[in-house]
Amino acid sequence: MGNAAGIVEGPQAKEAKMVSGPPGSTGPQKQTAGLKLPMPPEEELEERFSAVLNTMNLPPDKVKILSQYDSEKKWDLICDQERFQVKNPPSAYLEKLKSYLDHGGVSRKFKRRVQESTQVLRELEISLRTNHIGWAQEFLNEENQGLDVLVDYLSFAHSAVTYDTDTLDNGSLPTDKGKTMDKSLEDLSRSASNSPSHSALKASKGFTVRKVVRNSRVVSQKDDVHLCIMCLRAIMNYQSGFNLVMKHPCCVNELTLSLNNRNPRTKALVLELLAAVCLVRGGHDIILSAFDNFKEVCGEKSRFEKLMEFFRSEDSNIDFMVACMQFINIVVHSVENMNFRVHLQYEFTRHGLDDYLE
Repeated sequence: MGNAAGIVEGPQAKEAKMVSGPPGSTGPQKQTAGLKLPMPPEEELEERFSAVLNTMNLPPDKVKILSQYDSEKKWDLICDQERFQVKNPPSAYLEKLKSYLDHGGVSRKFKRRVQESTQVLRELEISLRTNHIGWAQEFLNEENQGLDVLVDYLSFAHSAVTYDTDTLDNGSLPTDKGKTMDKSLEDLSRSASNSPSHSALKASKGFTVRKVVRNSRVVSQKDDVHLCIMCLRAIMNYQSGFNLVMKHPCCVNELTLSLNNRNPRTKALVLELLAAVCLVRGGHDIILSAFDNFKEVCGEKSRFEKLMEFFRSEDSNIDFMVACMQFINIVVHSVENMNFRVHLQYEFTRHGLDDYLE
């Protein structure tokens, strides 16, 4: 895959600059510089410099450049890196995100609990992007399963959009969409599955789902979806993280469902990440499968229908328009089979792409 993971670093990286948090903040912070420590012996300097390079997740060409620094510059870099303190381990963020998925209790309690979710996600994104590679690896390891937690939270935020909320408020589930997302909502509604009988489960299911969707509205009305996508981008900038995203059974599906969002910045960022997935071996099939899932979940008549609706309606947002055209070009032209390429091109033509561009 080469440097495919680096593809996902787009212009929106400027959206989340690292800032020092207030007292009690859970984000990463830097200590005051203070006096510079005396330089250690050459052998120790080189050993510590190598350790610093190993934590920076740099490509070989950058490592080569830094290795040519003189001793003074190497020591400056070591001091800068060692002043940086990781205030919280990955588990601190993951426990908080899991608590937001616990939708038990009345809505007022949930709203109080989830008020800080946006800040937690913002600090998590900064930590994933700026901490050393070991921190990100710990976040993603089998013990923490950070990618699973992040995808679950993103799925939870989507559920308000996925369901016909008017029907839910009337006390019934929409048949087709209810079947599509039934498994994911049952995962989010484990309390209902503990009912003593089938009839009790059936009676409680509508209430439980309505509560999940009502709570997810609180989440979806904030920046949480956008921040989740930014966290995924930070993860995908690591080779190991990119590989985990590719192998995850739901991640690309949930990422694609994030296109169903009012924020054009979010949609542009999603398309950048999907384009990166599409460019690697096996990624094209994953992307088409994700849009098949989007079609089923969102009730499209044909694949890419809503994407083209967004493209026509967001014509005032240049970043989204550019991201959309780049994605379409990659989807159509990254297949070798000419007949399949023509078929994909026709899918977009059928939705009026050629007419719109003229």
